[in-house]
Amino acid sequence: MPEPEEKRAEQAASAADDQIALYLHDPSPLVVKALLGNRRLTEEHVVVIAQRRNLPGDVLDSIVKDRRWIESYPVRLALSRNPKTPLFSALSLARYLRLFDLAAIARDHLLPVLYRRKIESIVIEKIPTLALGVKKSLAKTATGEILLALIQNGYPDVVNTCLDNPHLVEAHLYKVISRSTSTPGTIRSIANHRNWSSRYQIKFALIRNGQTPLSRSVQFLPDLKSRDLRELYRDPLLPPAVRPSIHRELMERGEDPASFAFQEEETVFEIEDSEVEEIEQEMRSYLDGNL
Repeated sequence: MPEPEEKRAEQAASAADDQIALYLHDPSPLVVKALLGNRRLTEEHVVVIAQRRNLPGDVLDSIVKDRRWIESYPVRLALSRNPKTPLFSALSLARYLRLFDLAAIARDHLLPVLYRRKIESIVIEKIPTLALGVKKSLAKTATGEILLALIQNGYPDVVNTCLDNPHLVEAHLYKVISRSTSTPGTIRSIANHRNWSSRYQIKFALIRNGQTPLSRSVQFLPDLKSRDLRELYRDPLLPPAVRPSIHRELMERGEDPASFAFQEEETVFEIEDSEVEEIEQEMRSYLDGNL
């Protein structure tokens, strides 16, 4: 029969070197807290405790507040990667972590979303000052907003590496294409990428971007649905050089762009004769009543 919790806590607090391991995985927070007060505890022991995801936040926070362990990088890292570490404490520790450890935390979907977004912000702050080689290495494994920031940074080699990153999603790339701040080189890289240039929504966005090479935009047009071509043709922000090619594509499909644009305008503003008579009668009544 296992010993009472209070007894185990008392034993953990004074356990000898060869007995400490017996209490590292004890299910009782009380026992673990008592163990953390043991002067024989080593960094390796504390890392094991800091990695435990079945401990309450106050136990982990007691490690953060202990001067013996707070300067230990392995302990900081373990606490920063533990979803049970209180958010404020985790963020205060994360500020002192290495770049690629931060990137790994941002990829960990077991961690709270808010925490991961904060970590992404820390990494993004560092990007402008990173060496090109470091940016390329980061581009291979980064996720989310970090990838987006690397692409926006505009270095061709970095952009190409980001485009090959399996974590890159279409929604992020759509944002890049839609932003006026994206460089021409970035847009060209996307337009010529073997994978992304075959995605329907990416093609649509690229056609609307004035930085996309005209030859690529023209190549994308046959793959678009007629309704999307009509939408592009009516879009006032469409690059002027692309409009004739859309006109030609629609004509080849048996549609007259000028005709349907004119008809749609007439449909919006057209008033039937009977409606004109009703309007005139209402106006006469209104005037007679105010004379």
